[in-house]
Amino acid sequence: MQFANVLRKKRKELHLTQQELADQLHVTRQTLSRWENNLSYPNLDTLVRLSGFLEISLDVLLKGDGNPMVNQISQDVRDKSKYKRYLMVVLAALVLIFIWLSLLGYGRATQNELIDRSNPFLRVQYGYAVLPTQVPEKKEETTVVDRDGKNKHVAAVTTPQRVDAFVADDPFGNGSWLKFYTGKYSSKQRWALVAHKGAYVSNIRLVSRAQIPLMMREQTGNHYVAYDAHAERRITKRFLWWPFD
Repeated sequence: MQFANVLRKKRKELHLTQQELADQLHVTRQTLSRWENNLSYPNLDTLVRLSGFLEISLDVLLKGDGNPMVNQISQDVRDKSKYKRYLMVVLAALVLIFIWLSLLGYGRATQNELIDRSNPFLRVQYGYAVLPTQVPEKKEETTVVDRDGKNKHVAAVTTPQRVDAFVADDPFGNGSWLKFYTGKYSSKQRWALVAHKGAYVSNIRLVSRAQIPLMMREQTGNHYVAYDAHAERRITKRFLWWPFD
């Protein structure tokens, strides 16, 4: 006996109208009517509730050769499994995107030059900085080879170090403290035009104060002041972990 006949027979045995049974299953009377006329079939969850309410086993409900409802339920199970896989793929993609954005945000907050360089959401900006009076230098021991290439000896050599200067990116005071190499410079060219992507400095050009646009001169300043961690942050951003410009 097919599902439609079993359902209609059992409902009548319990002296229930289509509307009364539909209310118990939280479906419309038209839906129940379609079930009893073999025009559609309930999903697996509704079928389980129907089995319990009618006090009839699923085996009896699903009996019948070539029962199309069995095929429908099998299709529902396959669809649920497919949707579950899709959901897992979407969730995994969202987790990977979150981790990626967190890594980019970490690079911005900590001024990691390697991460900022590979951050696709950062654009190259051009700012101006006033440099220290003298280039920072450090004496390091290194092996020196004579001109004839025969004799070698260890000597202390003074090597230039990176300057740590505030780079103003716009006339409103936005910018950040960046570390970059300048090489030797004179008192007349004690300013720098800095091309940078986040903390990654791609290029600099030594300039005089007169070469700085008028609106940027006030933000750049005349005198170099060393960075003070207690007075300001290295980046003038409200949200340090924001990975975008």
